[in-house]
Amino acid sequence: MLGIAPYESRDDRAQVGRMLESPVEGLLLTPNWGPEGRDGDFGWLDELPVPALLVERRAALGGPGAGLDAVGSDHRHGVLLALRHLASLGHRAVTLCARTDTETSHQVRLGYAEAVRLLGLAPQPPVDLDSSGPGPGGVEAVADRIAERAAAGVRAALVHNDHAAIQLPPLLRTRGLKVPGDLALISYDDVYAALAAPALTAVAPPKRAVGTAAAELLLRRLEGGAELPVRRIDLLPALKVRGSCGA
Repeated sequence: MLGIAPYESRDDRAQVGRMLESPVEGLLLTPNWGPEGRDGDFGWLDELPVPALLVERRAALGGPGAGLDAVGSDHRHGVLLALRHLASLGHRAVTLCARTDTETSHQVRLGYAEAVRLLGLAPQPPVDLDSSGPGPGGVEAVADRIAERAAAGVRAALVHNDHAAIQLPPLLRTRGLKVPGDLALISYDDVYAALAAPALTAVAPPKRAVGTAAAELLLRRLEGGAELPVRRIDLLPALKVRGSCGA
């Protein structure tokens, strides 16, 4: 069975309850927790009557779900790949534009801080992004912030995610910046980054491989029971180099 809820929803427990009314034997769960919500009302993760596995979520140490199997992408490694590529092209500072409301965005932000330190880049305050509409975090406003920083010499940007990144090249052009001539742009997601003009270099989390590994691990848990040790598997993203960085 498949159940889907939007990021704005907070009915994870109710939805899981509905699924458990059917004869399901195991659960693959992506709880709707963000950077501030993982220690909220998720104690029910430790009380589920069937084996469960976290997908693309990292439970806090000792927090809800910490004793469950988990499979996900190492998003911090993905950010390091992006910034290392930009550094190899001579960029000494990179603007990060990222959402604030998802676990992935939380990991991307952590990865940015770590990669900047490891690579010796000049840190820049992240630009908050909300691609759902206008406002201070809307894509138009983000384009303004990128243009302001480009005028100050920061001519590279990493944008999470494709939905926002693919809108930026035409918006930046109206602000006097061409991608990649004036600004190197990398998207984090790679769902449809290749369809942009120019095609966007992108960090590609191994989505299909994560799903496969999660299903296989849950089946192993169903066969082996509680005797098996809990496993946490991180799969590494790849960098798909295209035309938006000029390389």
